[in-house]
Formats: sequence, structure tokens, C-alpha cells
Amino acid sequence: MVAGARTFTLEDTFLEPQILHPPPTRHALFAFLLVLAAVLHVGTAGWGDLYNGTEGQFAGGAREMLESGQWLSPTNDGVPRLQTPPLTYWLIALSYKAFGVTATAARLPIALATIATVAFTFLTGERLAGYWRGFAAGLIHLCSCGVFLLGRMVTPDSIFAALVSAAIFCAVAGYQRRQFRRAWFAGFWLCGSLACLTKGLEAIPYLAGLCVLLSIFFREARLRFSFLLQWSYLLLFLAIVAPWFVWAEMHFPGSLFRSLGWSNNAGLSRLQFFFLHFAWWSPALLLVLPGLLFASRKIIRLHEFSFVDALPLCWAAVGFIPLLFIGERHAWSSLSMWPAVALWAACAWERTSRPWRAAGIALLIFAAALLGATVTFAPELLGVIVFPATNWLDLRPMLQIAAGSLIIFPLAALYWVRKQRAEIALLLALAAMIPAGLCLAESAARIAPFFSLAGAARFLNPRLQQDGQLLYEGPLQSGSSLSFYLNKKFFLVNQVPDRLEQTAADQNKYLDEAFVLEVWNRSDPIYFIIEEQRVAYWRQLITERVHIYHQVTSCGRYVILSNQL
Repeated sequence: MVAGARTFTLEDTFLEPQILHPPPTRHALFAFLLVLAAVLHVGTAGWGDLYNGTEGQFAGGAREMLESGQWLSPTNDGVPRLQTPPLTYWLIALSYKAFGVTATAARLPIALATIATVAFTFLTGERLAGYWRGFAAGLIHLCSCGVFLLGRMVTPDSIFAALVSAAIFCAVAGYQRRQFRRAWFAGFWLCGSLACLTKGLEAIPYLAGLCVLLSIFFREARLRFSFLLQWSYLLLFLAIVAPWFVWAEMHFPGSLFRSLGWSNNAGLSRLQFFFLHFAWWSPALLLVLPGLLFASRKIIRLHEFSFVDALPLCWAAVGFIPLLFIGERHAWSSLSMWPAVALWAACAWERTSRPWRAAGIALLIFAAALLGATVTFAPELLGVIVFPATNWLDLRPMLQIAAGSLIIFPLAALYWVRKQRAEIALLLALAAMIPAGLCLAESAARIAPFFSLAGAARFLNPRLQQDGQLLYEGPLQSGSSLSFYLNKKFFLVNQVPDRLEQTAADQNKYLDEAFVLEVWNRSDPIYFIIEEQRVAYWRQLITERVHIYHQVTSCGRYVILSNQL
């Protein structure tokens, strides 16, 4: 007689309630991934000054929130900033309270959010196809160019990406197992609600669109995701989200419309936005590109299209395609769907045959060699790639190290491809991004003076006494780092406040040229920050009217004028 033995499925083995405990390899891979993410992001949180724009807005707004105690209305230089809900400000302010008001403390919540996104990418991949798929996806996400550069920027998008990844993980867990489904779906709504408090109500169509797309393709998804519409979940959502949005609309009419993510400021063009992501998703995209182009049937298996294949594709579609037509297309706008790209790339690498894996690694080596040759023999071309005003020759050693890393490690990966050890080959190819990514982060820190007013604030803080005043010519957003680094409020020249600012901000904050010339001749010290291209204009204007013109110093592409010797 032959004894029968039951064969446990992956779901029985690795999903709760567990029949067999996961092997130690799984725990080791997960721990390695989290430790590496912590080293790369928490360890580099103090590199460089905060940039103007979004970084200065959130870091400065959190500082003002902590100092004023006004936790519901974020401000920059006293001006309300209700473009996004306050959760990101709250997290940064709590970090300040724990670690002090520093750039490191401002980046810490972003670093933790990036680590959480890597963790949920691993867990989602594990739910779909085992812990090796989860590890590969998490490593691909962590070791992409975009995450090294944009995953450390102080923006709400990293926190939004972590919450969206957590919500999708809860949805997958609830979809796969009936037991604890109510709890998993409650977690889905909780994370979705917090995402709305991070970036706005766009989280609702984002997550709803994913569930609808999956329901179109799979009958099981229609049946199981229908439980997400229970009234108890809707009450949970309203209890978390509604209070702040109602308060903001009552005190600042029109803020609700802004929270939907609709804006006339589209940012990058569609073509720029599309092709920029080839750089953000490297090197994984280069590794699977030959197989995708020449053996697509093995990678995209339409004849056996399953939930595992559909989830990353639907996730990427709802997170990327709408940005091409509506919303602001900034470099970091699509961060929330990068885990989907990592999950898809991990699957594509598994399905790619050995010759095309070797071709993908060769393509990565060629791209790195091209970068290294350009940096070494034609460095003037860097002025086209990097912002022209920067001292881009200082970046050449960093880019040479990055290019060398992207050549040496993939050459070792080719050996393991030949040995048919695809896991080790992928690990080595992605490991090349660790020194390369650190060089990218260091390069971003070195060019910070050209995109930040931190140097100007450090120069002015000891000089702005009780009677001293600072003027800045430009939009508040372009000088937002002053809100973080400067110890005094400043005035804006030649700017018009928007409708929300007109209802709440002090109108004396906005000055015109006539008023600047009028006060320039007074005895009180006045400092005036302008861009370099405006120096000739203001020199002529001031000398003709007042005859007192002193160019004190320059910081990056900014110049500081003063009426004092």
C-alpha cells in the first residue's frame, strides 16, 4: 500500500494561517532587504541641503507648524499652503520634535516611508509568487536610479507610495484568503484614508481604479472586492478623512478642489515625463528590455493571464497613464506605481531565457561604458544633462565611479548567467547600483547650492538683527527653503498672492518695485535676494533712484544686495 501525502500549495504554506513556517532563507532575505534600505536611506538622510520648491515647502511648513502650534493649517513664511493635506507636515514636525529641526530630521520620515515601500513590495511579491519573487522585486525597487534620487526628497509622494503599497498588499491578502478578509479590507481602507491625508483625494480614484480593472479581468475579483463597499468601511474612511477637508473648505474656500490633484501647472511635458522614467527605472528596465522586445511572448503570456500577471500591470496603468493627461507631471509624481514596475520586472527576469538575460546585462554594460566615455572624454556634454548653471565638472568623479560600478558588477553577473543562476546574476547586476546610487546622492548634495537658499540663509541669520529685513524676488515656492533655514520672516517682491493667500495672508508681505526703492534709502538694514540674471536690471534701477548699491555676496545662482556697507 502506498501512503498518500498531501501536497501543500504556496497559499497554504506561506499565507495565514500558516501550515508550515517559512524557511529561514525567507526571513534572512527580508531582513537583508530592510537593513540595506535603512543603510542607503537613513544613512544618507543628512547629505546636502534641502532644495527650493517642494522640499522647502514641507520642511519649512513643518517647522512653522511646530513653532506656531497651528497643526491644521500648514504655512510657508506665514502664507497658507493648502495644496496638500497635512499628514506629511505632521510626520516631519514630529521628527523635529524628537530629533531637532535639521535637514536630517526632515528627511527621516521620507526615508522610513521608502523602507516601508520596499517592505510592502517584498510582501506583495511573496503573496503573489513566493518569497524569491518578493525579494527580487524589493531589490529592484530599492536599487533603481529614481529611488536613490527621488526616494530621499522631502515630498509627500514617498509617504503616499508607502500607503498605497500597504493598501494594495492588504487588498491582495484579503483577495487570497477568506479568513481575516474583513480585517485585511479594513486595513485597505485605513491606508487609503491616510493616503488621502497625504496627497489629496486622488487616492480614491487611484485605488478604486485598480480594483475595478482587476474586477473586469477576473470574476473572483468582482466577487471578493465587492466586500470593500460595506458601509462600515465607508464610515471608517469618512471618520478619518472628512474632518480636515471640511475644516479646510470652511476656512479656505476652494481648498477642496486643490486636494483633488487638478492643477494648471502640468510640470514636464508628456514626452519628457515618459522618457525620464527610462532613467528612473534603470537598471532593471535595461536588464529585461531585450527579452521584452525579442521574446515578448515568453514574458507576457496572454494565454495564461492570471491575477499574478494582472496586478502589476493594472497598478502601473492606474498610477502612470492618468499623469500623462491630468495632474502635475513632476519627476516624482509616479513614485506610487514604481513597486508595480519592480514586481513586473522581477517576473519578466524569471521568464527571460538565458541568451536574453545575457543581452540585457550587456546592454547595461554598454550604457555604463557610454556614460563613462562621455564623462571622461567629452565632459562638456554634462552641461546638457545637468543644470547648466551648476559647476558640473565637480560631478565628474562621482559619475566615473558610478559608470565603473555599472561595468564591473554586471561583468561578474554574466558568469552566473552562463551558469544558469539567474538569482545570483540579478543580485550582482543590481548590486552595481549601490555604489552608483550613493554617487548619485552625493552629486545631488553637491549641486544643492544651485537649487537651495540654505547658504544665503546661513549668511543672513547673524546679520538680520531686530530691525533688519529680507526681501526676495520670486515666487514663494521657488524660495521656499528660506522658510526652513531662515530665522526670520521675509517679504516677496513683484509677486501676486493667489486667492487662498489673499483671504488669509498679510498683504503687506507682497511688495512692488516702487516700495523697494522707497525703503532702500532708509537707515534700517535691508537685504535683497535676486537671481543673477536680474543683477543688471536692479543695479541700474537702484543707482538711478537711490545711488546706494552694494552687492554683498552670491550663493549659487542667487545674489544678495544690501543698502548697508
